[in-house]
Amino acid sequence: MKTWPLGYTKAKIKAKAIYSKMGRIQCPAFGGEHVSFTSEGFNHLMRKGRLPRTKNEQKKRFVLIPYIEQIIKNPKAVILYERRETKVISNRHGEKITIQSSADFWTFVETINECRIKVVIRKISEKGNRHFFSVMGDKIKINRGKKIKSKIKKSRD
Repeated sequence: MKTWPLGYTKAKIKAKAIYSKMGRIQCPAFGGEHVSFTSEGFNHLMRKGRLPRTKNEQKKRFVLIPYIEQIIKNPKAVILYERRETKVISNRHGEKITIQSSADFWTFVETINECRIKVVIRKISEKGNRHFFSVMGDKIKINRGKKIKSKIKKSRD
């Protein structure tokens, strides 16, 4: 699988347009519950926490967006489950407070065009909604496009 033959900015615009159309998708693996596609999920494709991902890494993730819906709706997809407990130290009004929470992660794994694609769905706390969190794949090559040769001849002095 190759990335789109577009520059970074155009690839990002195309990815955002596809992602925005998803909205909410009904998932058979969750008994018909919906998975929401929020701005937080799209931002996670571009950043990991506060650190931006490289542009090549982002382009690799953008090209996988069209496959997300197909993978989530596939009742035969392999699903891995993980629960993570988190402790966050927050500084509120001059006091340090430790906040504990848990998050559930479901990773849908499917192979498409010899590329192993993983779609991660997250649910924060018991009352939270399931939402798209990330997509990643292996064997994705960066499509650099064709270089245009200059037709200007250099003079030999």
